[in-house]
Amino acid sequence: MSNNISKLNPYDILAVSRSASNAEITKAVAKAMKLRQYPANIIAQAQKNLLNPQKRLVSDYLCPILPVAERFKHQDLSILDSSVPQLELLPFVSEPDIDISSASDVSSLDRIIGQTLFPEI
Repeated sequence: MSNNISKLNPYDILAVSRSASNAEITKAVAKAMKLRQYPANIIAQAQKNLLNPQKRLVSDYLCPILPVAERFKHQDLSILDSSVPQLELLPFVSEPDIDISSASDVSSLDRIIGQTLFPEI
């Protein structure tokens, strides 16, 4: 068991992100000591590794970037058997006749577009 603990990444032991500052690492050490999830010497070694710039680079390199792959779970794919719905364009969208060059500012452009698309309002 102690062999598996020594192979853990210091980031996992202290539960900090890879961008953690020295102050965050120190706070995480206190929190890890209270939780007693790992032995004190393992927590101290993790702190020492993360506070030393050279050892932190090694920990960064060994820290997995991608999460552990989970087994594919069965999903209901019956929706893929149905037909694709037909797309119908509305007549005022398919044939736009808006002259936006006559608009002098945003409010007049909104008025022109509103009158063209929604003439009954």
